[in-house]
Amino acid sequence: MDVATIDIILSPLLGLACAPCGAFLAFMPMKANQMTTKQSKASQMLCFIVAIIFIALMLMGRDLETWAVLIGLILGFAIGKIGPVHRWATATWDFFTPKSQTKARPKRNGKRGTSANAR
Repeated sequence: MDVATIDIILSPLLGLACAPCGAFLAFMPMKANQMTTKQSKASQMLCFIVAIIFIALMLMGRDLETWAVLIGLILGFAIGKIGPVHRWATATWDFFTPKSQTKARPKRNGKRGTSANAR
């Protein structure tokens, strides 16, 4: 099986380009209710672009490049979810911080477990 020069050049480039994409997705909050609208739109757009590239490579029969994209995304995501790396990214860039939970719990009057109708 002869691997063309274009395959050898394109595969590492795609893998290296997709690793930051995976890290970008890892730095985002995992729960949808913690994402801001900007984070949600950026995440959707990035996933859409990567999916189009991935599907196009599959349809063109570029197996090596398809695997490079997949491996790059997985490695980037895994590196981005490492605790200290994730904390550094969220502390460095305000874009990745989850939206604050502004819903405060209602204060209860009286002791816990008591109600006006209790006997």
